[in-house]
Amino acid sequence: MDKVTTYSARRGNVFVWLASLAMLVSFVFRVIWLTKADGRGLWFVVFGAVLPLAALLFFGARLPIRGEKYFFVTVRPAICMGLCSIYGILSGTFIRLPRLKLLGIAGVVICAAQMVLYYLTFSGRIRTKILVLLVYLLPWLFMLIDMTGLPGDPSGVDFAAVLKEGHFISELAMVLGIIFAIISAKKLPPYKEGDPYRFRYGDRMDGRLVRGGIPLDKVSPYIMVNRGGASNQMNYSIDASAIERYIHKKRKEGLKHFGITHVLLASYVRMCAEYPGIMRFLSGQKVYQRMFLTVKMVVKKDLKLGSPETIISVDLDPGLTADEVYERFNSAVLEANAEEELDSGFDKLAGALNFIPGVFLKFVIWFLKLLDYFGLIPKELTELSPFHGSLFITSMGSLGIPPIYHHLYDFGNIPVFIAFGAKRTEMQLNSDGEPEKKKYFDFKAVTDERIVDGQYYAAAFKKFKAILLRPDQLDEKPETVKEDIY
Repeated sequence: MDKVTTYSARRGNVFVWLASLAMLVSFVFRVIWLTKADGRGLWFVVFGAVLPLAALLFFGARLPIRGEKYFFVTVRPAICMGLCSIYGILSGTFIRLPRLKLLGIAGVVICAAQMVLYYLTFSGRIRTKILVLLVYLLPWLFMLIDMTGLPGDPSGVDFAAVLKEGHFISELAMVLGIIFAIISAKKLPPYKEGDPYRFRYGDRMDGRLVRGGIPLDKVSPYIMVNRGGASNQMNYSIDASAIERYIHKKRKEGLKHFGITHVLLASYVRMCAEYPGIMRFLSGQKVYQRMFLTVKMVVKKDLKLGSPETIISVDLDPGLTADEVYERFNSAVLEANAEEELDSGFDKLAGALNFIPGVFLKFVIWFLKLLDYFGLIPKELTELSPFHGSLFITSMGSLGIPPIYHHLYDFGNIPVFIAFGAKRTEMQLNSDGEPEKKKYFDFKAVTDERIVDGQYYAAAFKKFKAILLRPDQLDEKPETVKEDIY
């Protein structure tokens, strides 16, 4: 981490807003130009319309919103803009006219250099931004030549005609916007031990890229593409005696709704303090470490058929005690129950999507999956989504049935799904050979095997079971909260 240079662009920096404004101007003039352009086939649609417009929007919107903490989000849009500029040069008159061919080749080289230097600089490989700034200033010389004409070419370009066309102004504003963004980027001081983690290129809004591990860890997600084909199933029966005593104690302390759900969650959180690799997730065929534990659960207004339900989301961290887990979880449940129709943010989003006709909705979902694959889906959507998180937990006991092996969702990135049932009674022989009743509760877990290896999973869930058998330890903070294994 200490060898990687990171950058930040504060929202109050005037150049951040100038960059966003320039991208907006570029977007508008490109749209104007596209309305007048004749159809030129698939490549033109991709590299002349869809890709540049998307890149301009992403760059202009995400720089002021994410630039202070995640300036690297500008890298991919900048590369997309470079590719579109190269397409524009290769498909334009520069290459077709012999007297302008040299200028066109130089333009392609400069665009390629811009993309490479922008990537190397803001992914932290180059420790100065002077080179990338200079290479983005070069096109101004070529634009000046394009406006005035080459030596021996007195005609030049009609400026009024260029303004009407819109393409030139779009390119000009785009380059100017990137220059403003480069100027706004401030190099942060070298990373020191103990500093908060600094997100860098390759990380996502909801997690940091796991860069260590063996080569097989990097290859297996491309072999096992879907979570369904990479799922392992585990079944546990836990002696409920200690859990019952602990629940009774917590209720006497004033936590009147404290129950087995809270014990299970608090134990899982404590397990993650020692085995943080369980908080990883896989997205875009890469493994990421989530910085906090996000739990999703379905809640119903009442246990009647047809009763409204919604999905709550609770952010926890591995240093919490059982009381703190209880407070956070119950506040989320109470907030959901306070709504007359249990409408969460996702319910409202799903309601809006429901108005889209089926064929188009299929495209919208495909596009959201594409954005999620590349880590471009807005953070606000992942926070609403029931498919993005660290753990999905469900109570089968409240429905009066045993726990099931619930599948993992291929959309999103939840790596663990736990279902638990009601307590059950089993007759057993004690040490004296006498029959006695013992209470157990069962839970089943389905896990994504690609985030950690089998030995790690085994050790983590042994710890989980040990905590459930001695839940009193959840009243104290953990002695240490470990970082990820890599």
